[in-house]
Amino acid sequence: MAEFKLGRIRFIWKDSWTTGTSYLKDDVIRYGGRTYVAVKGHTSSADFYTDASHWNLFSDGTKWQSDWSTSTFYKINDIVRYGGIIYICNTGHTAQATLEADQSNGISLLHLLTGKIIG
Repeated sequence: MAEFKLGRIRFIWKDSWTTGTSYLKDDVIRYGGRTYVAVKGHTSSADFYTDASHWNLFSDGTKWQSDWSTSTFYKINDIVRYGGIIYICNTGHTAQATLEADQSNGISLLHLLTGKIIG
């Protein structure tokens, strides 16, 4: 007779992704405004984007982060306000001294009012 582990038959909500955590296949996490499902068991590294091959996007979303701030780590789809303009982050990164410096370093932001990609 086959043995089943009932706890693994369905998705298991693990809340926010954290470094150094052991995840199993079908664990579901939140990272920024998005949710992901693990495609295989692994222990998370220090950078979510390094582990991207271990996750499938489960649902898309955004997360309001308020005013843009120096030295803050922004995730993909984080929304910030800078100079009275609202931007959405298209590249995970740590903010430089100015938003313009981020853009000159290849960080891509979407200007929500015009729909133009900046950077």
